[in-house]
Amino acid sequence: MQLLLMLVGKTKNSLCSQGMAEYQRRLQRYFTCDIKEIKEEKPGKRETPPAFCQRQAPRLLNEFQKPAGLKLLLDERGQKMNSRDFAAFLQRLMTSAPQRLIFFCGGPFGYDPSLREAADHLISLSPMTFPHELARLLLFEQLYRAMTIIKNEPYHY
Repeated sequence: MQLLLMLVGKTKNSLCSQGMAEYQRRLQRYFTCDIKEIKEEKPGKRETPPAFCQRQAPRLLNEFQKPAGLKLLLDERGQKMNSRDFAAFLQRLMTSAPQRLIFFCGGPFGYDPSLREAADHLISLSPMTFPHELARLLLFEQLYRAMTIIKNEPYHY
């Protein structure tokens, strides 16, 4: 099994990037875990967030659809799960899905609804809103936590 995490923009917060690197290292015990950072565009001076998202949608959609695999999009409207439910969900995907799981995490303004339509699954990390860099770190941690639950290893109590 392979994981590909597609992230819009670079992770500039050093604490988040250090945490992500640590969890990526830990995840390598279970499967290949790659990160693809997609160049982040800047909104125009008078461009609203929805207009900005719509303008960059074709490029992001193209990037999201390129790699083969099951597409999972982080979205506030997505399926809400606790850590054990997420582990069970991940385990089902690992046994029945293609060889690659592709997680997509948008930038600070989110993304156009067309990306939701292209996803196989929408996943919510929380009903709360987080900065996109923190959401990335939370995803990495929850992926690691899920694997320790699946493998019955001591991390989740």
